Amino acid sequence: MTPLQGAAVYIALINILTFFVYGLDKSAAVKQKQRIPNRVLLGLAAIGGSAGALAGMYTFRHKTQKKYYTITVPLLLILQIAAAVMLLSGCGSASYTQISQDEAMKMMQEQSDYLIVDVRRPDEFAEGHIAGAVNVPNETIEDEAPDALPDKEQTLLVYCRSGNRSKEASQKLADMGYTNVYEFGGINTWKGEIVTGEEERTE
Repeated sequence: MTPLQGAAVYIALINILTFFVYGLDKSAAVKQKQRIPNRVLLGLAAIGGSAGALAGMYTFRHKTQKKYYTITVPLLLILQIAAAVMLLSGCGSASYTQISQDEAMKMMQEQSDYLIVDVRRPDEFAEGHIAGAVNVPNETIEDEAPDALPDKEQTLLVYCRSGNRSKEASQKLADMGYTNVYEFGGINTWKGEIVTGEEERTE
């Protein structure tokens, strides 16, 4: 489960709980039994259950005459929606850097801590790949970090055959938390060394 999925599950559960707690408090009020403290009702709304609190207020007609509820709960809901939008925007902003093949070749010549990543199929990789590359097929990149790419801060130079799969793979890696992903197109226009066989490490 990703952090985003975990957050979604939490929000769903806290709102369901809050909704039923408001219903229980309304039932206790009608039956003149011990009530649930206001700090608990408002606290549930504050920790993410504002939608459930608002739904409970108007479903059970509870606390709708109390101004500190009719003002505080909707305000909390607005703030929580705004926070969720900002979070989702931040998650979607992860990206990679597209560079030319000349720039990629220069990085290979001047840097040492980088990894060349070929995201084509294994049979394509065996037919010919850039020297030193590791094979991590695009279709194998899903929710978990590939074993061949353990360091999410390492510079990754990503390519495929023509530049389509490398863009898709680069975005998936960036979304997964890799911070230095550089996409440089396809091997069909590469002017550097190309080797054949499966001697390089594969995923």
